[in-house]
Amino acid sequence: MLGRVTRNAPVSPSRRLILNHLAKSGSLGRLFSPARDLPSEGKHHHVPIKRAKVEYHQMLSNLPHGLDIIHRGMAGFDEVESIAIDGRFGAGKYTRRPFSLNIAEFIHNPKSCVLLSTSPDPHTVKEYMIGFQLIAAKGAIASMCLPAVYIRPQTARHIDVEQFEYYQSILNAQQAPGEYTRGENIFDLAQGNNETTVVLGATKEDDWRPQFDFDLHSLVLVQGAGRILSGFIKADTLDTTTFVNPLFRKRIMSIEIASTTTAEGPLFFKYFDKMNQRAQELGIAKEGFRILTMADAACMMGSPRYQEILEKYTTSGETMVLQDVPKEIPIASEELVEYAQQIIEANPVKEQIPTITDSLHHKL
Repeated sequence: MLGRVTRNAPVSPSRRLILNHLAKSGSLGRLFSPARDLPSEGKHHHVPIKRAKVEYHQMLSNLPHGLDIIHRGMAGFDEVESIAIDGRFGAGKYTRRPFSLNIAEFIHNPKSCVLLSTSPDPHTVKEYMIGFQLIAAKGAIASMCLPAVYIRPQTARHIDVEQFEYYQSILNAQQAPGEYTRGENIFDLAQGNNETTVVLGATKEDDWRPQFDFDLHSLVLVQGAGRILSGFIKADTLDTTTFVNPLFRKRIMSIEIASTTTAEGPLFFKYFDKMNQRAQELGIAKEGFRILTMADAACMMGSPRYQEILEKYTTSGETMVLQDVPKEIPIASEELVEYAQQIIEANPVKEQIPTITDSLHHKL
């Protein structure tokens, strides 16, 4: 099926170490049996671990940062356990969420099974703070490379104006008759949303999820007695355990789409022309270039040729972001894959990915 990418790997040493730590702290659920499935900690000496007591803001400042690094905060350890067992972000219980590719709806109600919230700024990772309302507060922050496909709400609200206007009409209709107070404004919500929203697939069957074993840079498990202060966390010190993934590698290329709309036909192309005009006015698309659509992403992610080059190269610099392409390239065409391959091959800081055996030998 177009766009499907599936990799089911056995539990790696790094993931087993996370599960071992959760088991010893009494935070492991019933999905995994430490007595049966987890090796001793002595077998994990090659995975860097750092334990420290730090202040909250110091913890955030210590997170890796860069234009091609994103972070996901998690309340409690349930999601961490699910990721360590499955090996992918957005798997497990996350797949039980409703299917929706509507980015405007996700900004207002982030419950989709194919969209995942992350932050490009360590200091805006807030989701896990919910866990700090309890005495035995706990949470986690995962730092990873840019995903295979993503969208930025702050960009989408300026380009796909029609999608946001339509969702605003839904919000307006939900107001009680005669209610004169100003309701929620989806454009304002999007403008204040600095997320990098990971697209996990164009359909439920697709699997573009970030992989623990290679996409994760590091994972910080946090515990501390915090308290809510003006909506934010205030804690003197936090107990942190940081795991650094020895097999982490940056993605050579990520696809940034400007809209999650999946429409087709003559009316869509008129709509698409408007989006491209806005993108050029904002400087998001270069002159003579066009933005990328969900159909473009599905085409590339479903291309064996594109997947082969992604698995061939990493980079010693920054991840390349494919944000626009020459307008002569048809949507969801083979020419799109050819263009991506050409600019990847021309990248002077690309590096060939070693085999798993070589990687283990050199990094571990």
